[in-house]
Amino acid sequence: MQRLTALLLVLLAVFGGHAPPAEARQAPARVYIVHGYGASPSDHWFPWLRDAMERRGATVSIVELPTPGDPQPDAWLQTLRAQVPAPDQDTWFVAHSLGGIALLRYLVAADAGARIGGFVLVSGFNDRLPILPQLDGFRDPDLDYGRLVRMAGQRVVIAADDDAIVPPPLSQDLARSLEARFVAVARGGHFLGSDGFERFPLVLDELEKAMAAAP
Repeated sequence: MQRLTALLLVLLAVFGGHAPPAEARQAPARVYIVHGYGASPSDHWFPWLRDAMERRGATVSIVELPTPGDPQPDAWLQTLRAQVPAPDQDTWFVAHSLGGIALLRYLVAADAGARIGGFVLVSGFNDRLPILPQLDGFRDPDLDYGRLVRMAGQRVVIAADDDAIVPPPLSQDLARSLEARFVAVARGGHFLGSDGFERFPLVLDELEKAMAAAP
């Protein structure tokens, strides 16, 4: 509705010879980056992506989740609710690993009519990780994928074939359930700083493609 109103005002301005008021112009994108297990906002490629998107005019926040070395599902959910109080169609998310499940649980718990621009999940999963059983509390076998598909216009999952932490088939399963575009990378590991990912141009490219494809 906001986009339609803005378009009508622009058309009226064109034919009336007046510039549209500032409030009628399209709002800048708001991007939230959600880190994963054992990470912080200053780790891996998160600051680089924030800076890259800010240069493109977006408002960017890296959500700081509590006790990342001993994450608790409810605490992460409450933190996301506090730091992202009112997502809308100009809101976009990039989430890494465990942050992806936390994000999906947050979105499912949002208001029934909520809609967002979309999300990019990096090394996403919603199943048991054999090497990290302490994270089992985050997985949600009953996650409402249908609602997530309706809620997010653009959906992307990125995974590496050589990820030793999240087996690539788990990311593929998640992409299939979300009806998401699946992007496979031959070599990338878990896309950590220790894997050489202080920068991550692929995530930036996929986010920009998703934004360009949004209605």
